[in-house]
Amino acid sequence: MNFGYIVALQERYKFEKPQKFAGGCWSPKARQLYDFLDEAEQKIADKELAYLYKKHTDKWGKPIKVVKDSECSKCGYKMVEKDGKYGLFYACSQFPACWESAPHPDNPTPDFKEKEPPEQEEDMVVTSYNKRTLKRNGKPVKEGTPTTHTVWFNIDDGPYILKTRGTRQHFYKGDICSFEWKTDWKGDSVINRKSIKACKKNGEKLSQGDRRAQ
Repeated sequence: MNFGYIVALQERYKFEKPQKFAGGCWSPKARQLYDFLDEAEQKIADKELAYLYKKHTDKWGKPIKVVKDSECSKCGYKMVEKDGKYGLFYACSQFPACWESAPHPDNPTPDFKEKEPPEQEEDMVVTSYNKRTLKRNGKPVKEGTPTTHTVWFNIDDGPYILKTRGTRQHFYKGDICSFEWKTDWKGDSVINRKSIKACKKNGEKLSQGDRRAQ
């Protein structure tokens, strides 16, 4: 049996998904091959794989601290220590597949801040709208694919980001709009798609979700 192939699969998985690996999640292909081994062969494989579990770091070389004797209450995998904007906490190693979290003993009652209310804009005239129509490989974006559209208003007010699915256009030049927006963690001004109210140049209101032909 070529144990080196199983080790190579686990090495790659450890690099691509370091947090999941640290939490005890196997590479699907490596696990499948491991399960085919008999008990004696599995012991040999365990020795070959042992060095991979000595040190856990993320892709940037920062240590991943696995919480000993801890299991996620939802999926059963290990919890890891994280330092978020509200301090230390425990999170499931399988994030984003599992969002379970738990308080850290050094930070049992985080000081959660209230979310800032969104900004409201009225009578914004669309002056530029850029939508994604092709992927990097040149193929059209499929309906349902998350996309980011960029909108400018009143000549130089923007850019505002409109996150949606597919390439359907939401605004056209000259449309008069009102909407709510927030600044995300990247500093982008993101429009709340559900808050959009728009009308044509002649003042005719557009129903929410209207997709007019250009």
